[in-house]
Amino acid sequence: MKKFDEIIEYYEEKEAKGVKAKWSGSYPALCHGEWYLSVNGEDVSDLIPEELKASPMWTAGTYYAWHFENWLEIFEPYEDGLDCEAWLKTNEYWLDRITTDSKTQKEIFYAIQEEDFRWGSCGGCV
Repeated sequence: MKKFDEIIEYYEEKEAKGVKAKWSGSYPALCHGEWYLSVNGEDVSDLIPEELKASPMWTAGTYYAWHFENWLEIFEPYEDGLDCEAWLKTNEYWLDRITTDSKTQKEIFYAIQEEDFRWGSCGGCV
């Protein structure tokens, strides 16, 4: 049983560390929310600039645009955003306040990329 407890403790500690990003918006109001960011268990959300706290982060990805066609909602994918290196360079001014470690900054990019969105992409405002 002791070994099992050690394994659980290891994974709980691992879960607490690392980078986590969360966008609080969700359908049907995906566009309305704010970013939460933690690095190694420390909330660093307050270091995200005001102009980015409640908006897309513009990471590269596939997003969706929608329109009506014959009274049906049509969702069409499109590619948008900056790749990792370009995003890191563009956002260096605030990322450096969190960490200057390039590996951790890349982890921040990928964590945010998983949650990133574009205004109007979910169709909730239809």
